[in-house]
Formats: sequence, structure tokens, C-alpha cells
Amino acid sequence: MIKDKLTNTQMALQMFAAMVGVGVLSLPSVLVGSAGVDAWLVILLAGGYAVIAVSIMAYLGNRFPGKSIIQYAPLLLGHVLGTCVLLAFLLYFLMFVGTIVRMSADVTKLFLLDLTQVEVIVLGMLVTSTYLILQGVNAIARFNEFIQPLALFALLLVLTQTLRETDFGRLLPVLGDGIQSVLQSFPSVFFSLLGFEILLFLHPFMENPSRGLQSAFLAIGMTVVLYALLTILSIALMGAAEVELIEYPALAIIKSIEVPGSFIERLDSIMMMVWVPFAVTSIVMFHYCASLITSQLLGLQDHRVVSLLYVPIVFLIAVLPRNVLEVEKWSQWTSWLGVGLVSLVPLSMIVAYKWRARRVSST
Repeated sequence: MIKDKLTNTQMALQMFAAMVGVGVLSLPSVLVGSAGVDAWLVILLAGGYAVIAVSIMAYLGNRFPGKSIIQYAPLLLGHVLGTCVLLAFLLYFLMFVGTIVRMSADVTKLFLLDLTQVEVIVLGMLVTSTYLILQGVNAIARFNEFIQPLALFALLLVLTQTLRETDFGRLLPVLGDGIQSVLQSFPSVFFSLLGFEILLFLHPFMENPSRGLQSAFLAIGMTVVLYALLTILSIALMGAAEVELIEYPALAIIKSIEVPGSFIERLDSIMMMVWVPFAVTSIVMFHYCASLITSQLLGLQDHRVVSLLYVPIVFLIAVLPRNVLEVEKWSQWTSWLGVGLVSLVPLSMIVAYKWRARRVSST
């Protein structure tokens, strides 16, 4: 019996925390490079795909009350194949944590702690995230419930200051290059939306599991709106050609803001203060899910020992890439693994469930 319970709002914030991470800073540049001024349309398309995926996940969770994918995957796919699927998710979560930690450390070193070694920043992030994980899912939920609205409010407040300089005519023409460029850019943005798959693991923690789909829709909606807003403002302020050349457009548009009276000289520092909680909460959610898989597969009553044991493994994954290009390659491999898992595993399990139900009814 699961003692820790999450409200609908807490579940939505958990998923939002997992989905919003390093993409807040770099996504507009990646998208504009492939889709041009139609980059915001790609985000909406990816959001629609995510809605379909979580609908399947929520359906499976409702068919197996009180159980997560860790329990019903072996039932639907068989013990061997089900265990292999869970191990694939475990590898994906650990790789995702390692790459997010490294990318976050690189950005932090670039903009905040330029004299600090990357390894020290990585260790600091892991210690912070592990401390939260040791307190359990309720403590993580309360932390997200406190920090996410504050960070989101601060970010939106700063972004409103850019509206005076924007030219939304730079977003035209819509679909000027046709629909093909939008479709080709789909994988790039879907990588940044990964994180909603934690519903497969946290669904039984909800006080009202039947409302899990509503929480997922809310989380996806908030993420899509945030990403679309950042992309639209980046293009409207600087133009598609310039956004493509800037690695972190979100920081660039905030740097361009002039505060009357100049009582705040560096608004980009505020952006970094907002971004760090987004990065840390993403790390926490994936690290927690990895610990949950391992502890339940091993039949352990508690996930804490496992989460501690994974710290040196994640640290090693984070520091192994020698430069930004290698980090990007690791991130792409991890993202493709995640896309494959969230696209194929729930769909195959729902087919297995339907086949199993039909077989039972026929006998």
C-alpha cells in the first residue's frame, strides 16, 4: 500500500518539473534553425503528440489501480520482456539525469560560476537533488509546489518587459515554406517535451488516480505555452535569422531589456535564478524514477539506498563527455531512446491488454 499521496495539482507540477529543463534556454535556436518562423507551430504539434501519449499512459494506469508500469509491464508483456522494458527505462532515466546535470553545469559555469570546475558544479547539483529524493515523493511534490509557481511567475514577469520592443510581423508568413519543414523539426522539439512519461511511474501515488489524465493535460499545456511564448518572443524581438545564430535566445532577449532607472543592471542573472530550479527539479524527477524502478525490481522497501548508490554512476555519466559536442551527442542518443520508449512501450502494452481482455472474455 502506497502511503505517499499526491494531489492533482502536485502531480501536474511534478510532470511540469520533469518536462521543463535546459530546453528553456536553447529550444528557440534549435527550432528556428530547422523550421524558421514556423517554430512555434512545431511546439503545438509536439504538444498534440504528447497528449495522445499520456492518454494511453493514463488509460493503462486506470486499468491497473494502485500499480505502476513496474508492476503491470511484466503482467502484460511477460516477465522477461517486461523486465527488459523496465531496464530500458532505467538506462534512459540514468542517461537523462547524467546529460541534464552536465548541460546544466556547463550553462552554470558559462554564466554564473566561470572559475568553478564543472565537476564541482555537477557534484553540487547531485547532492541537492539527492537530498530531495531521500525525503520521498511528498517532499519533492511540496518543493515543486513552492518553487515552480515562483520561478514561472518571475520568468513571465521578466518576459513581459520585452513586449515594447517586439515586432510580431517577423512571425509572418505562417507556413511560408510549407508544412514539410514543420514536420521535419518535430523530433527536435519532442525531445524537449520528454518528462511526461513519469506518469507511468507516479500514477498510483495520486489521491485520485482517475484524474491523472487531467493533471497530465495541465502539465503539457503549461509546458507548450511556455516554450511557444519563448520562441515567439525570441523571433519577434530579434528575427529568425539572428535567433538561429544565438545558442541561448532566452538569455539574449532578457539581456536586451532596459529597466527604467537602471536599478537592475543584469536581468539575465534573474533568468539564471529562475532556470536553475527548472534544471534541478528535472534532475530530481528522473533520478527518483530510476531509484524507484531499481528498488521495486529488487524487492526493496525503500528507494533511498538505491538513490545514493546511483550518485557516483550519474556523476561518471555527467563528466565523461569531454566537450559540448560530446554532451550533445549523448543527449541525442538519450532523447532517441526516450522517444522510442514513450512511443512504443505504452502502445504495445495497450495492445497486449486488449488482446488479453478479449482472450479472457472468449473463455
